[in-house]
Amino acid sequence: MILHTVNKSPFSNSSFVDCLARCSDTDAILLIEDGVYACQRDTVHSNYLVDSPINFFALQADVEARGLTEKLHEAVKLIDDRGFVALCIQHKSVQSWF
Repeated sequence: MILHTVNKSPFSNSSFVDCLARCSDTDAILLIEDGVYACQRDTVHSNYLVDSPINFFALQADVEARGLTEKLHEAVKLIDDRGFVALCIQHKSVQSWF
């Protein structure tokens, strides 16, 4: 069980897609900073979120800062900083993609 953090926009960097290619079904992905652009519905990247066994999370403060709250894909769960810490504790390791 690995927690993957992605902090780059999927529209300008391949980190999100590269991360997905290496995730297992027990892993989770946390979108932070500009990585939250991957959590939007109705984009080329939203296809990756549909019917995936991977749990997707996004840092709420980053989503709100970028005005994406109303565009959030239903497969993504918003978390705060405490939730971020909890995810780190729940997983065996944390892999950062940037």
